Amino acid sequence: MNKVSVVYYSSTGFTQAMAEALVEGIKSAGVEPSVYKISEVNVDDVFASDVIAMGSSACGAETIEETYFVPFMEENAEKFNGKKVYIFGSYGWGGGEYADNWKAQVEGFGAKVVAMPVLVNDGASDEELEQLKAIGKSLVTA
Repeated sequence: MNKVSVVYYSSTGFTQAMAEALVEGIKSAGVEPSVYKISEVNVDDVFASDVIAMGSSACGAETIEETYFVPFMEENAEKFNGKKVYIFGSYGWGGGEYADNWKAQVEGFGAKVVAMPVLVNDGASDEELEQLKAIGKSLVTA
């Protein structure tokens, strides 16, 4: 079984609800994940995990959160090499293009994205939350 960390940023609560669904799925597979808001992240614990799930709402011009998440990514770029990563998030405008750039960034750092990102416009539907629970469960054995 994999050790899983979930790191997220949520400005409206939409991405937090997604993170909670993911955590529920992980727990249903018998694993207690480490869960952090990006502003409170424990870098050593996160990178000691086998799988890192990261969620961010789109900010500014379709980017991940810039105060904490961007520095977290840039300062720890080499630590992503060889890691299994899952990304998810929400957006309120645009089409969620920020996730394509984010995925390319983590892959450029040498990480392996283990499942297609779930991206939602505003809040997740019940179906999308169920999808996140299923992905959370699969991260335990990814």
